Amino acid sequence: MSSSPLSKKRRVSGPDPKPGSNCSPAQSVLSEVPSVPTNGMAKNGSEADIDEGLYSRQLYVLGHEAMKRLQTSSVLVSGLRGLGVEIAKNIILGGVKAVTLHDQGTAQWADLSSQFYLREEDIGKNRAEVSQPRLAELNSYVPVTAYTGPLVEDFLSGFQVVVLTNTPLEDQLRVGEFCHNRGIKLVVADTRGLFGQLFCDFGEEMILTDSNGEQPLSAMVSMVTKDNPGVVTCLDEARHGFESGDFVSFSEVQGMVELNGNQPMEIKVL
Repeated sequence: MSSSPLSKKRRVSGPDPKPGSNCSPAQSVLSEVPSVPTNGMAKNGSEADIDEGLYSRQLYVLGHEAMKRLQTSSVLVSGLRGLGVEIAKNIILGGVKAVTLHDQGTAQWADLSSQFYLREEDIGKNRAEVSQPRLAELNSYVPVTAYTGPLVEDFLSGFQVVVLTNTPLEDQLRVGEFCHNRGIKLVVADTRGLFGQLFCDFGEEMILTDSNGEQPLSAMVSMVTKDNPGVVTCLDEARHGFESGDFVSFSEVQGMVELNGNQPMEIKVL
């Protein structure tokens, strides 16, 4: 079995806050209530400031706006086998508002090969209840609870994001339809040996501004014909890397200056 991940600690000059769990069992729900500001957000009147010492590396990647949205989202992770616990671990370390772990099944011997928070003495116990206190230690700023009941509509309404793993197709369709109609973001993921599947429904108004996170391509223009449509030739030192269907814009073109500053236009690579 793999070892457990390290816990999230604030990067300050003073002593680190203790990430221990303050859990109190209550039948099917276990919870941890942090004694510090929730998920590292410092309250200043009506404004919420991000703890840059705690999430400095994420801020470089995600930016402040995305991080603020992350820290105001309550997330449900259903299915606490290998894939589910990995997703829950990353979400908790990411610093969301709160995480709820859901599983109605009990730990089996086969789970020990991929679920790094299960131990031999956990066999026969509910996976969500066993994993909750151990996952809660990762980040004391994120409340982590366990739920072992059915995924009914009243319960699902309290989340901004729902993640389903190891879920029967019938339940995927039912939960997916409810989440879509209520504007709740839905992620369905599963693994089958070397194969995996992923489905995301982020609603009708989802706008994708960056499909791959890579820097935009650029190339030097050597010639532009006056044909309609025109043919643009790039310098031959290296491949430009563009593909048919890409959108490009022009700048600092000499001669045919009317190309400069226009809206991006679709291209076809010859």
